[in-house]
Amino acid sequence: MKKLKHLLPAISLLLLPALAQAHPGHGTGASLLAGAVHPLLGLDHLLALLAAGLLAWRMAGRARIGIAIAFPALMALGAIAGLIRVPLSITEVMILLSIAVLAMLALKPPRKFPVVTTLVAALFAVFHGHAHGVEAAEGVAGPAFVAGMALASTLVICAAMMGAQLFSQRLAASASR
Repeated sequence: MKKLKHLLPAISLLLLPALAQAHPGHGTGASLLAGAVHPLLGLDHLLALLAAGLLAWRMAGRARIGIAIAFPALMALGAIAGLIRVPLSITEVMILLSIAVLAMLALKPPRKFPVVTTLVAALFAVFHGHAHGVEAAEGVAGPAFVAGMALASTLVICAAMMGAQLFSQRLAASASR
């Protein structure tokens, strides 16, 4: 288990170049569904959401809820900025960096710095949202698109938290046998 803990970040880093262009689903329509589908089909966004959920689960108290709320909220703000074409020149770099950083934080969360950890996750979320907004289909209904994206993102983060909890419980139960 200890070897696997050190291998996962290295394996993740090998995948980063392929993730830079992993934004399918741009022309799925101008609706709530289009916004919900976009973060689920982009592997980079999905990995960031899963890492944010795992990080949230590993944090304690208010930081757990803070990450679960702040990530989708700031992703939505970033999407709005992207929809109205506010330029962010380092979006793709920050998306790639976010996957690695969030995954590493999830492996060993800095529990003594819950506010900073939440802010780091939220900062990365802005860039993920911005990419969603910029890549949205022309003529997209902005509010519906952003609402769908935020809803799907929240559900993925919560699913990651619940999955980690169930896995942890099963691991603890099998260890006590």
